[in-house]
Amino acid sequence: MQGRIWPRLGAISGVLFVVLLFGPSSTGSDAQIVVVLEMIAMLFFIPFLGYLYSVLRRAEGEGGWLSATAFGAGLVDLTIKLGSIAPSFAAQQQGLDPQLHDALHKMNSVAFIVTMLPIGVMMAAVAIVVLKTRVLPPWLGLLAALTAPACWVNGMFLDAEFGPAFLLFLLWVICASVVLTLRAGKASVKATSPEAARPQPCADGQPQERFKNAF
Repeated sequence: MQGRIWPRLGAISGVLFVVLLFGPSSTGSDAQIVVVLEMIAMLFFIPFLGYLYSVLRRAEGEGGWLSATAFGAGLVDLTIKLGSIAPSFAAQQQGLDPQLHDALHKMNSVAFIVTMLPIGVMMAAVAIVVLKTRVLPPWLGLLAALTAPACWVNGMFLDAEFGPAFLLFLLWVICASVVLTLRAGKASVKATSPEAARPQPCADGQPQERFKNAF
């Protein structure tokens, strides 16, 4: 049971990321509360990204680089989001010059649209690994493959105030998080079971020594 806790925490962090990022703003909560919850949401994205990377890495193998590409693109997206918090928070202060307010708001909007580009790279890398290895259900790979070009196109329109492709990304994160949570821990429990840890005898009754002459 204990072996399932940490994998499930990493997997379920994706759902928490979406709920905290999108939920408060959709309910009309106080602006400062929304900013704080969005920052907490971004913190939850880190363990989800790390757990997703570990799953993709195991499936891709030692020579693969797409899992690292997905991880790096996710970090770039997170960095841009964190950098946009400052102008967003400053724009909410009272008594600002209207032109300064508009400039700060525009900085936040452009930063949001720019995040679509690394998200598209992340989704493209995930789609290739999933469809190639079937480490996740194929429909998750297809959804990621659909999200990637949508994010790239959306990211080219810097004057846009809304990113519909981001909703596809949030949908993918929720679906992947649920699937990963349901699967989490099974492999670790199997690997740490007494049967798996016990050395297997050879035909002559002696334990196997696979790595005796490895070095």
